[in-house]
Amino acid sequence: MASTRSFAVLGILLAAGLGLFGFQAGRAVRMGREFDRYLTVRGLSEREVKSTLALWPLRFSVTAEDLPGLKLAMERDRAVVETFLREQQIPVEEISSGIPTVSDRADEYNRKERMDLPRYKAVVTLVVRSTKVDVVKSAIQRVDGLLARGISLAGTEYGDRPQFVFEGVNEVKPSMIQEATAGARAAAEKFAQDSGSRVGRIRKATQGALEIHDRDAASPEQKIVRVVTTVEFFLE
Repeated sequence: MASTRSFAVLGILLAAGLGLFGFQAGRAVRMGREFDRYLTVRGLSEREVKSTLALWPLRFSVTAEDLPGLKLAMERDRAVVETFLREQQIPVEEISSGIPTVSDRADEYNRKERMDLPRYKAVVTLVVRSTKVDVVKSAIQRVDGLLARGISLAGTEYGDRPQFVFEGVNEVKPSMIQEATAGARAAAEKFAQDSGSRVGRIRKATQGALEIHDRDAASPEQKIVRVVTTVEFFLE
């Protein structure tokens, strides 16, 4: 009798264990299926901002038959250029001098056919670094006025062009990421609505590269900042 009762209890426990196992297995399968049901979308945030820093390498060239004469020509033309910059409301503390490049035409091939040219040539660089972006851009647009003062402007083949830089990325980045993520959820909800599903929590999110480029060639001081986020949402 006791043996029969023991077998009955064992059977009940075994059945309960199998039932619990079946429930847990079914639950695991459902969770696995839910984990596989997700949607990947992208969100975009764009803003137009104004540059906070202007960098302008202003280059001019001088020539002379000897090195002392070349030095005097460099000092003379540098003073003319600095006067022009001050007239454009660029203070002297925002102007720095680079290392001049000096070439000796005596070393050039076919020098004997060009004896009419001065022997030495120097390219002088003055660098304007200013937060007064509009002032610098206005000065760049008027730089041809130096020609009337006898200054021989050097081309951009000697170095970089004027640059306008936006340094406020850290201030706008958090809100732009939030805006891009909200845009991604809105896109996911549209897809989910079309498929009869509902958007759940975020499965995974990654931020793409933050891009900054000029708005257009005529307004390099105006920048477009772009942030793209890729977000995976669970579907319920």
